[in-house]
Amino acid sequence: MSAELPLLRLSGAGFVLPGPDGRACTDLDTFWGVVRDGASCLSPYTHPELPLRIAGTVNGWEPETELPLPERQIRRSSRAGLMATGAVHRALEHAGLSADDLDPGRTALVACSLQFAFPETERYYALARDKGVAALGMEYWLNGTPPSVVGTVASGLRLPCQTLSVAGSCNVALRTLHLVQQMFRCGDIDRAIVVGVDTTVDPVFVAGTSHTGRSGYRASSLSDDPADVRPHDEIQTGNATGEGALAVVLENPAATGDRPGLLHRAHLRTSRSNGPSTVATGPPANVVGDVLATLASARRGLGDLAFVNDYADGNRFVEDHLCQALAGVREAAGYGGELRLTNQEAVFGHVAGTGGLVKLLGSLLMLRHGRIAPSANTLVPYAGLPGDPVLAGGLATGGDSALVLASGAGGDATSMVIEYEGGDLP
Repeated sequence: MSAELPLLRLSGAGFVLPGPDGRACTDLDTFWGVVRDGASCLSPYTHPELPLRIAGTVNGWEPETELPLPERQIRRSSRAGLMATGAVHRALEHAGLSADDLDPGRTALVACSLQFAFPETERYYALARDKGVAALGMEYWLNGTPPSVVGTVASGLRLPCQTLSVAGSCNVALRTLHLVQQMFRCGDIDRAIVVGVDTTVDPVFVAGTSHTGRSGYRASSLSDDPADVRPHDEIQTGNATGEGALAVVLENPAATGDRPGLLHRAHLRTSRSNGPSTVATGPPANVVGDVLATLASARRGLGDLAFVNDYADGNRFVEDHLCQALAGVREAAGYGGELRLTNQEAVFGHVAGTGGLVKLLGSLLMLRHGRIAPSANTLVPYAGLPGDPVLAGGLATGGDSALVLASGAGGDATSMVIEYEGGDLP
């Protein structure tokens, strides 16, 4: 194990995610319950001009009752900003921390997203059309720019710490964890609050994800049945876009004292594989190299892993890309043994800002509880998979490490070997 990698503690988590039975997932027990059981929280989606019929939407969550913010601020804030505030508020509460406990010089608040508050532009253009551009005033500056999301969190919760906003594609949350880890390694911070957020259910985004191109490619399923979003299955119709926010509190135990939390080390590697367009994923050779590098850093082999938490999303193109990557890793490592696969894309939907944090927390909880969650909605495993999806009911494990993968539109990929070293969340 590399001595350079910091031992970190995940001491709190907060959620504003799609949940079961038409209500939002806002607490750890609900999160672990739906992940552990592989329960899909996708719900109906309708727009009169678009064919999408299901998405991971957050229902039953009211900012007025959930957030410690004045009504005027709630009314003027973006949905992404409010969701991020809700997740951070609950994460700090879960970690037993208040704003006064945060050292401004040693704490960072980091937000990651694919499009931050971009969906707000729909109402800006409507207002400009109806009342003129001057009627917008400061609205865009206050609530529409990318950093306005983390600004909403910091100002609303009176957090005194430095902030950072990271934009990216499907790997943005894991990439952000990679950057935050470097801040710990450099000794710049002792604590980080990392929040991933996206509201990718706006019509502009959905127009793209539900579009069928000339090649026949389409990202999202057009089915109205949540069970039809099936990563790792023989039958795949596409992914499900969604929305939500997830925040975690990460700490350096040596600097922040003896507190509850999930102790872990993370070996990360990020790379780019350019495809033929700005949103195309190139060949998977970079993922193969990244995985081998993270395994070498952890001084582990494929046979040491309890499971792989991967980036399949219910889209056949993405599934085949993963198959090629895993086959390449097997060949390069000379490994013919078992690889157990888990996946949460059909639980909450395919959401860039939250996806990597779902994988981080979900994987740590699986290792903590000795239970590999099923690959949600997988019924008949895809014959081309060089691995074994865990099916309904889950599977016991005594392992202490896992491989977490994220790769997607634009070709960026981040791979992480995570090692659980004890502890539990309150």
